[in-house]
Amino acid sequence: MNGTPKRNSSKVSFSFLFFSDVRKDVSNAEKYRFMRDVTLFADREGFEAIYMPERHFYEFGSIYANPAIIAAYLIPQTKQIRFRSAGVSLPLHHPTEVVEWWAMNDILSGGRVDLGFGSGWNKADFITAPSNFEKRREICSERIEIVRRLWRGESISFPGPDGEAFSVTVHPRPIQKELNVWLLVAQNDGAFIHAGKSGYNVFTMLYGINLEAMGKKIAKYRRAREEAGFDPAEGKVTLMLHTLVDKDINRVRAAVEKPFKEYIKSALDAHTKAGIVQGETEITEDEKNRMLEYSYERYSKTGALFGSVEDARKIVDQAIEMGVDEIACLVDFGVDYSNVMDSLPFLKRLVSLYR
Repeated sequence: MNGTPKRNSSKVSFSFLFFSDVRKDVSNAEKYRFMRDVTLFADREGFEAIYMPERHFYEFGSIYANPAIIAAYLIPQTKQIRFRSAGVSLPLHHPTEVVEWWAMNDILSGGRVDLGFGSGWNKADFITAPSNFEKRREICSERIEIVRRLWRGESISFPGPDGEAFSVTVHPRPIQKELNVWLLVAQNDGAFIHAGKSGYNVFTMLYGINLEAMGKKIAKYRRAREEAGFDPAEGKVTLMLHTLVDKDINRVRAAVEKPFKEYIKSALDAHTKAGIVQGETEITEDEKNRMLEYSYERYSKTGALFGSVEDARKIVDQAIEMGVDEIACLVDFGVDYSNVMDSLPFLKRLVSLYR
C-alpha cells in the first residue's frame, strides 16, 4: 500500500471526549451535570459516541475514576449515542471485572458499548497492581485478548486461592457478540503498527506533533493492517481535538486563552511528575513556561477546533486528508460551561457539513 487510502469525507464522524475537567470554581457535581448536558446534546443531535477516560490520584481528570460508573449514570438518559472508554487502564484490573462492568452497561444500553484500552503511565496509579508497572504494555496487550475472549463467552482458567485454577465464564452476557476495541496511542510508531497488526481501532491525539506528522503514523497503521490481512481502510482512527466553535475567532480566543493555558499547565505538571518519578531530569519553571506558550500557540492555531465554523472546517478537512475517520471533540478543558453550551449550535453547523 502506498501511503494512506483515500478517505471519504462524508463518512467522518464526530463524538465528544471528556478527559480532564480541572476547574476549581465549580463543584464536582456541577462537572458531572455539565458532562450530562453535553451528552444529551450529542445524543439528540446524532453524534456518534462519548469517550470517557480513567484517571486516578491527580486533579487532572480525576473525576473520571471509573468510566463504567459514568456510563451507567448516562445510559438511561440517552437513546442512541455509544459509550466508549478512552480508556480502561487494563494492567490495573482483572480482565473478568472489566468484562462484568461493561457487559452490564452493554445490556442497559441495548448494545451501545465499545472499549478503548491503555497501558497506563502514572506510577502512583499502580498501587492497585504494583508488580504490573514495568511490563504494563505487555500486560495490556495480553489482557485485551483475554477481555475479547471473555466477552464472546469463552471459559478461561484463572488462578485462585491456594494455587487452585478456576475456569470461569463471565456473566451477565453482553448483547454484542463481539467487542469493538480501540487502543490508546500517543505518538509511538510501534504502537500504531501494533494496533494495525492486531486489527484494533486507534484513539490518538496531537501530543507534540502536527497533523502532517500524524498522517505518517496513520499510514503506518493502515499498512500494518494490510500486512496482517485486515482491510486497511476499515480500521477507525479517532483523533481528539480541543473544541470551541463560535461566531468568530476573537470570541473563541477570549473564552479559551486563560483556561486553555491552565489546562495545558495541569497536564504538563501531571506528565512531568510522572517523568520525575521514573527518574527523568526535572525541568525548570522557565522551561515549563516556554513549553506552555509554545503549546498554546501551536494547539490553538493548528491542532484544535477553535474559531468560526469555517476556521474549524479547515482543520477537519486536513485531518480527513491525513486519514482520520472520527473527531472526538474535547470540551471540558476549563472554558466556562455557559460558553461551551452556547457554542454547541455552531459545532452542530460544522458537523452538518459532513453529513
